[in-house]
Amino acid sequence: MYPQNISAGMKLWGVVAEVNEKDLVICLPGGLRGLARAADALDPILDNEIEANEDNLLPTIFHVGQLVSCIVLQLDDDKKEIGKRKIWLSLRLSLLYKGLSLETVQEGMVLTAYVKSIEDHGYILHFGLPSFTGFLPRNNLAENSGIDVKPGLLLQGVVRSIDRTRKVVYLSSDPDTVSKCVTKDLKGISIDLLVPGMMVSTRVQSILENGVMLSFLTYFTGTVDIFHLQNTFPTTNWKNDYNQHKKVNARILFVDPTSRAVGLTLNPYLLHNRAPPSHVKVGDIYDQSKVVRVDRGLGLLLDIPSTPVSTPAYVTISDVAEEEVRKLEKKYKEGSCVRVRILGFRHLEGLATGILKASAFEGLVFTHSDVKPGMVVKGKVIAVDSFGAIVQFPGGVKALCPLPHMSEFEIVKPGKKFKVGAELVFRVLGVKSKRITVTHKKTLVKSKLAILSSYAEATDRLITHGWITKIEKHGCFVRFYNGVQGFAPRSELGLDPGCEPSSMYHVGQVVKCRIMSSIPASRRINLSFMMKPTRVSEDDLVKLGSLVSGVVDVVTPNAVVVYVIAKGYSKGTIPTEHLADHLEHATVMKSVIKPGYEFDQLLVLDNESSNLLLSAKYSLINSAQQLPSDASHIHPNSVVHGYVCNIIETGCFVRFLGRLTGFAPRSKAVDGQRADLSKTYYVGQSVRSNILDVNSETGRITLSLKQSCCSSTDASFMQEHFLLEEKIAMLQSSKHNGSELKWVEGFIIGSVIEGKVHESNDFGVVVSFEEHSDVYGFITHHQLAGATVESGSVIQAAILDVAKAERLVDLSLKTVFIDRFREANSNRQAQKKKRKREASKDLGVHQTVNAIVEIVKENYLVLSLPEYNHSIGYASVSDYNTQKFPQKQFLNGQSVIATVMALPSSSTAGRLLLLLKAISETETSSSKRAKKKSSYDVGSLVQAEITEIKPLELRLKFGIGFHGRIHITEVNDDKSNVVENLFSNFKIGQTVTARIIAKSNKPDMKKSFLWELSIKPSMLTVSEIGSKLLFEECDVSIGQRVTGYVYKVDNEWALLTISRHLKAQLFILDSAYEPSELQEFQRRFHIGKAVTGHVLSINKEKKLLRLVLRPFQDGISDKTVDISNDNMQTFIHEGDIVGGRISKILSGVGGLVVQIGPHLYGRVHFTELKNICVSDPLSGYDEGQFDPLSGYDEGQFVKCKVLEISRTVRGTFHVELSLRSSLDGMSSTNSSDLSTDV
Repeated sequence: MYPQNISAGMKLWGVVAEVNEKDLVICLPGGLRGLARAADALDPILDNEIEANEDNLLPTIFHVGQLVSCIVLQLDDDKKEIGKRKIWLSLRLSLLYKGLSLETVQEGMVLTAYVKSIEDHGYILHFGLPSFTGFLPRNNLAENSGIDVKPGLLLQGVVRSIDRTRKVVYLSSDPDTVSKCVTKDLKGISIDLLVPGMMVSTRVQSILENGVMLSFLTYFTGTVDIFHLQNTFPTTNWKNDYNQHKKVNARILFVDPTSRAVGLTLNPYLLHNRAPPSHVKVGDIYDQSKVVRVDRGLGLLLDIPSTPVSTPAYVTISDVAEEEVRKLEKKYKEGSCVRVRILGFRHLEGLATGILKASAFEGLVFTHSDVKPGMVVKGKVIAVDSFGAIVQFPGGVKALCPLPHMSEFEIVKPGKKFKVGAELVFRVLGVKSKRITVTHKKTLVKSKLAILSSYAEATDRLITHGWITKIEKHGCFVRFYNGVQGFAPRSELGLDPGCEPSSMYHVGQVVKCRIMSSIPASRRINLSFMMKPTRVSEDDLVKLGSLVSGVVDVVTPNAVVVYVIAKGYSKGTIPTEHLADHLEHATVMKSVIKPGYEFDQLLVLDNESSNLLLSAKYSLINSAQQLPSDASHIHPNSVVHGYVCNIIETGCFVRFLGRLTGFAPRSKAVDGQRADLSKTYYVGQSVRSNILDVNSETGRITLSLKQSCCSSTDASFMQEHFLLEEKIAMLQSSKHNGSELKWVEGFIIGSVIEGKVHESNDFGVVVSFEEHSDVYGFITHHQLAGATVESGSVIQAAILDVAKAERLVDLSLKTVFIDRFREANSNRQAQKKKRKREASKDLGVHQTVNAIVEIVKENYLVLSLPEYNHSIGYASVSDYNTQKFPQKQFLNGQSVIATVMALPSSSTAGRLLLLLKAISETETSSSKRAKKKSSYDVGSLVQAEITEIKPLELRLKFGIGFHGRIHITEVNDDKSNVVENLFSNFKIGQTVTARIIAKSNKPDMKKSFLWELSIKPSMLTVSEIGSKLLFEECDVSIGQRVTGYVYKVDNEWALLTISRHLKAQLFILDSAYEPSELQEFQRRFHIGKAVTGHVLSINKEKKLLRLVLRPFQDGISDKTVDISNDNMQTFIHEGDIVGGRISKILSGVGGLVVQIGPHLYGRVHFTELKNICVSDPLSGYDEGQFDPLSGYDEGQFVKCKVLEISRTVRGTFHVELSLRSSLDGMSSTNSSDLSTDV
């Protein structure tokens, strides 16, 4: 059978050669091959029975070597080979049995059916027809033969009985019976009922030149090809075996309804309903193959000595020798032996195809398994198309030479470069399954360098050839053999300063590369186009992240080239986007920068070549110490500044120092799920990134750019805006000394200036100034405050904002701003001036304030603070990560909440900088969902960023929208070294490593819980914190020395926090014994004060301690009093010096009642009030003025000495005290000696 004889509608018998996920490859008669798509392999009526979610269905129903009947659907021209056609087949029984009805079904007929369902007693079958169904009992060989029966499986069976009433056909699937069953002669049978594989009884009608013609089923005739005879090794006398009218059994091979041609086979294997075995492999060589038959002008039939049995093989005349053989029968004799190599195998005939050409034994490539990436081969062009050329190797293996690889240069018309039939030299690029790609690029074909065909072969310093597949601003992607890829960063391309990669290289260009490093596990290779690395001594090496200065050399379209003022380097490059954090400022900066301009500070982003990559971004320079250059420097849950280096559909790449890059997946790049990343970020954008994960094995860094977890905690974004505006204004002036900016000195924010109304329009009022004709003022309708002004009139207006570059001043006619300035400069209202100054002083950094929107600018708001004398402040409406996001709309007069981040100074361009609460505290539904999915738990280590510093705690944020606090007692382990201002070394925005120790039961003001964190060294280093957390703060003892911090103080008590849950109280009289110090109790024990004392009593239920500053002994002696009241124990000894407060003055010579404890009082006899002579107790008083209680008042603090402690008959205690200064210990001293830690 030849391809030209195939037509749509033909029925063919075939054998399955390949079972793929989406199609079947079927070997057909004559060595042809056809394809059956998965949808055409089964009837759609079975879709409900077969599991819808079952992947890779075809391998569960079909297997290699299975005989199948099929029908030709269509034939397509093969694009890869001109003159060849693809044969598309269908195995649907509904097409094969079209025309079959229950009336034509007879007992003994062999039918093929699908298993539709599995029942208790057998299998319900489907023939692809709606008119009848089938049933196969379980008690037959189908189940006992090890077949895994499932819905969709194809089974053959012999009809045993027919229930025409129920329209059910009962089958038996005994393989032996099926293979021997011959179709009976049916009356009136049509050609449509003939199905390939059907066995019929035939009679020899005539002998043909290359086969036999047989008659069967009364009306039909069919031909048997010479390769389908009974003898698989037919000799020249094969015709003698087929006498006329000889009866033989045959199976139908194909049926062509159009021409009514029928093909039959007498192959013994096929007659037994089995595919012929294959005992040879393509590429095998057999030296002693016997010539069985010589077909004049056609070829040779050989007997291959394969094992366990011989295999027939046929060699066509074109494959016999290199030169043309005219008389084949003279060169080869029957019975002679030849050396043959197997070319292929016809599975249906069981016939191998061979070749005798000498070149077939010499070639390196004969089968697909012989092809290796990088090998050089000769090939013949057999087809040329727009996508490339199809090349055939001497062994018959075909490969594709893609259009870009047909030449070193771009080819417009491939047909002119490659001619069909031309033999050329190629190099194999890759082998995937049976798809082979080759290249004809001269540099690659003739390359003597090592071949890189796997990531494992990518050793450091290896030099090889590759070709560029993609060019980006930051470097080139290079491909090698077998799909291996690498990346050459911009610094390793050998570019001149300011030169772009696309100007020196093009896609498809062959380049010589040097491997700098590789990570096979993550399939990463770092390349360099410079063969000899630039050598810089260690002393001259500028480190990553260091700050240098530079002078502009030249300004290119995409960068600024500077002379770097650093040893060992001559030039550096600042990409345009790295001139500023704000994109619009970066563009303007490049337009105004001139050669000779000096950058004071530039950050070294990359130093892998003599041409440094630099950045002038304020955010990166300001955080240079925290920027990581290696994955080991990065910790999960920390927030790090970086810049976007690439944007793809699935996410953003963020770079830090050097080549250290993290990836933010699309779902982690924005809070909204539907945002287009190319419209929300730009390459080079400054961003704050939250580190989600660092893979220690691959080095991959996963991060989040969501504003909800990356919002700014300071006003650096706004600060950079104003500083750069000043710089741009300076550069725009014709003289660098800034003489043209002297007009600014007369326009101070907050001051009042006189101007003339130039014009009024729909947007507001334009004001001109007599002394500065090129400077204009503008008053919005909101700032007119209802006033009506006419053109030409002179007005007094307050300055709210100054745009130096645009020479524009924003003014206001509101009286609150004008009066504020006048009152501040009025000598007659000095007291008011003092009050205003005091109010101004109250404004502190990190203070939350209420503000009013006065002017809405493009990038920021001008705000007033009514509670602080209408001070003017400025707040950004966007953040680093939201520069391209649609911004929230603000209205004039709108109230907002902001935090003071920087007071006016030179570093803020003289402005008060605020941070809007809407910018710093953004929480979306997606971030809330991310919170729920968080794996944070007690014991987890986190990287947290400080957002607020309070006297007794640090407030922090970490992860995605999580907040926590560090209690003042969770900072330091060393109790012996008490630091007064424990938080002085911390600052807003600082990142610290902390361990979660608890989840607070008290929500913060944002109605979200705070996590309790600790930065104690002992908590950070311990592997298991369980034992640490089991320690109860109440596990203290009487007399133990503890340290706490004052969190509240009143007239009587100072309340201290010892730990997160343990509190303590210090009574005023236990804090000192000098009256002057007791008088200053509240000043001495201010909030945040560190206090060390001794435990006097413990209330475990309330977790409350009573402290005293003076030490005491635990033992209770006879002279020790234990006074219990409210579970408090006080220890006082005879001879102790204590502080007291006069509670009551007893008239006459009664003396004083002095309080020496919360509920303990003592008595001072009048003789113990002053130093007196014992022999004359009145000697201490003036004559006529005897009043021992004079000079004492109730509530007065006094210093006492305990003289005696006694027990009364009622069980109470009586304490005798003395105020005499002459007694031992009563001289005036500083009572801070009680505890050196107070």
